[in-house]
This record gives sequence, C-alpha cells and structure tokens, in this order.
Amino acid sequence: MSSITCPRCGSQIPLRRFFNVASKPFCARCGWNLDRAEAAVAGKNTVVKLLPIGVVAIGLFAFFGATRGNSPFIFLLPALFALVALLPLWGYYSARKALAAAKFTVNPDLRQAQPPIPPSLQMLQSLPRPRRTRFSFTGNIAAAVIAFTAVGVLNAIAFVAISRRPLSHNNPDITALLPLLFVLPVFGFVVVIPFFREKRNLPLLRDGELAFARVTAQQRVQQGKTSYSRVDYEFKTNTGQIVRNSCRDVTSSIFEDMTIPVFYDALDPSKNIAACATYLKIVDSFR
Repeated sequence: MSSITCPRCGSQIPLRRFFNVASKPFCARCGWNLDRAEAAVAGKNTVVKLLPIGVVAIGLFAFFGATRGNSPFIFLLPALFALVALLPLWGYYSARKALAAAKFTVNPDLRQAQPPIPPSLQMLQSLPRPRRTRFSFTGNIAAAVIAFTAVGVLNAIAFVAISRRPLSHNNPDITALLPLLFVLPVFGFVVVIPFFREKRNLPLLRDGELAFARVTAQQRVQQGKTSYSRVDYEFKTNTGQIVRNSCRDVTSSIFEDMTIPVFYDALDPSKNIAACATYLKIVDSFR
C-alpha cells in the first residue's frame, strides 16, 4: 500500500486505492482532511445499499435459468458477482472503521499553520536552469506500457517459433501476429501520443519560473467510462500575482492543502504546468 505525507503534521498516511480510488485520505494524528474523507464515504451509501440487491437479482436470474436449463453451473455467475462486490464493500467498511477510530486519536494541536517545505522541493528550488528532464510513465500509463511490452514479446516469440515450422504452402503463418496488430494502434494512442504531447510542457519545466502552489480542491472527474483525479491550485508569482488553475493529476496522489511545484512563464503566468500533471520529471529531484 502506497502512502503520502500529511501536509499538516508530516505523518505518513496510507492511500486506500484498491477498489476505492474515490476515497479521501486523512490523518488520524492531526485530523487533516477528516471531514472530507467522511463526506466521501457518506456519498457511497447508496451504492453500497444497491450492491446486495444486485447480487440477489442475479441470483434469482441464475436460479430460474438453472431450473429451466438443468444446468447447475449457472449458479457460478452470482457467486462470482458476489465475490467481486465484496471487494468494494470491504473497502467501504474498512474506511468507515478507520474514520471512527481516528476521531478518538486526533490531536488538532499537532497541526502546523505553515508546514515546512519538503526536502525534495527544496532541492528542486536550488537546481540551475535549464533543468534536466526525463520522461517517466506512472500510474495507468505505466501499467499499459508493461502490458503492451509483454504482449509484444510473447507475439514475437510465437511468430519466430511458427515461422520455423515447415508449411505445406511455403508461406509463413502470420496468425501469431494478429494480436500484435491489434495492440499496436492502442499502444500508439496510450503511449506515443502522450509522449509527443508532453513536448509542449518541456520549455516550462526546463526554463520556466518555479513557484510552490497550494492545492485548494481535489475531486474525481468522470470522463466516459473512465475517471481521473483533478486538482485545483493557486500560487503567487515573483511579482506577487495570484494565479489559479486546474489540472489532471496523473499521479493520483495529490490532495487538498498539499504543496506542489508549478512551472510558469514569467511573461504570461497563465501558461503554467504543475509537476503532478505531466509525465516529465526533473532529474535529481523527483523519483
């Protein structure tokens, strides 16, 4: 289980991501984000109540199907559905239990009004320009890269093995390449396009001004069948101008009150990019 640092007291906080990506982290030591975490869990009450109803409905459907078709294997369907439904239910009730326990351990006096800047950000502040950058896949993109690479390697091995077999019509069998031909367009969309898109952010990371922004809000945004984490932040430029912006958090580990680095154009601060919104990383300052 991954963790983040509490922006108020510096404690390590676990991220409950397994079937629970929409939950808010909170600090059981100083109470940071506790109210937001309670609200996020309360918003799932309706979904939790509907899950048992769905299991019962599928169970009845399987019962009538097994009775008419004389096939007891149909009962495997509600069993599998119930197993999958138990995972988010487990996350929901474990989060409620952790929230209830946190109310007895919270000590608001441990909060710091102005938390110190993390050492990684201090190091970033001391780096000369132009800063060195590298491209680093994280989150779902990293998982996609690993999956596509594995599929490509397996297809290459299968193609070589089949090509060495003697065939009656003296033509190599290319059926082993069909999965690879399907994967390549998806690979281009998921990996290649983001790679070239990030080139627009490269000048800001290498030569832009650096500011430390405060995250004012974070929420999960539904986009079609997928969702992503969006954060709102604000920062002050070297001239004292307050700039507010929103971005897609590709790390899914940024939440309210956190301090994040932002790179901006000194002539036009509206052109800015948060470090959590890009796959480009500053060498020697970010892992």
